[in-house]
Amino acid sequence: MFEHCPVNLQMTKMNLEDGFFDENSYRCEVIRYDEERECIYLLLLDAGLPDISLDARYRCLISGEEELVCQGRIAERFIDRRGNVMVLLVENGFYKNNLN
Repeated sequence: MFEHCPVNLQMTKMNLEDGFFDENSYRCEVIRYDEERECIYLLLLDAGLPDISLDARYRCLISGEEELVCQGRIAERFIDRRGNVMVLLVENGFYKNNLN
């Protein structure tokens, strides 16, 4: 469904009271979308896994035929043959990105 679509990932909320809120945006690519588990496997481009917090909420902007936005949290981070992989659990469904 979203495979190979570019993604812009940005922190929206830090869950830890004394945690670091990261204002950076991270480029990713969708590896696959697991509709049953409601999670997106993302390949992190141009950054390291430690840059992504497991204690935060993220906004995920998926650019494909149309731009879709969802929100969620990173449940897993790992390295495999493809590179730096993350699993985003979708907590707030997909919405069209309105540019107006």
